[in-house]
Amino acid sequence: MNVFNIVDYADQQFGTIINQQRVTIRLRYNPTSDRWSFDLSIDNLPVLTGRRIVTGVDLLKPFNLGLGAIFAVAVTPGAVPRSRGSASWHRAADPSV
Repeated sequence: MNVFNIVDYADQQFGTIINQQRVTIRLRYNPTSDRWSFDLSIDNLPVLTGRRIVTGVDLLKPFNLGLGAIFAVAVTPGAVPRSRGSASWHRAADPSV
């Protein structure tokens, strides 16, 4: 399992190798809507852009990208999942998760 720890910065980017493919995830916070969103690229080709992040939901499930599952989890005690604060981004290796 890959885990990316998200901090309270409005624009963050992470990269990793999944199934021999370079995967880049860019996270952005929009203060107007008080929401986080993400962009995902595979081998430097944009695949998803501006997808809203919802905690506890497989963010990749509807897209059949062959990357497994990605979940966002709020880890700041008492944090509202959609607001700013610390979070973790988890990727499960098993696509059936």
